[in-house]
Amino acid sequence: MTALQKYVDAHNAWEAIFNKAPIAYPSTTDECQSLFARLAGDLSPENLCCDGELPAAQVAIKARHLNACWKELEGIFGREVDEGEVWDWSI
Repeated sequence: MTALQKYVDAHNAWEAIFNKAPIAYPSTTDECQSLFARLAGDLSPENLCCDGELPAAQVAIKARHLNACWKELEGIFGREVDEGEVWDWSI
């Protein structure tokens, strides 16, 4: 299973607890852009380190996983994507 598939599955498992609709493994431009926005939020410093609660080793592991997801998603999207570009999509 790829890093991105694990990310999507983990997100969907969490959302299922609250009876929210699952996100799809990205195949369209809109799905990719939505997932980039979600990853960008997860990579923000406060979310990445759980407001300073995670030890540095766990932050590094989490960052590697999220960055691997980003790279994989770029492959699906067909090009490199900058985080600033993602925030421009959201406006």
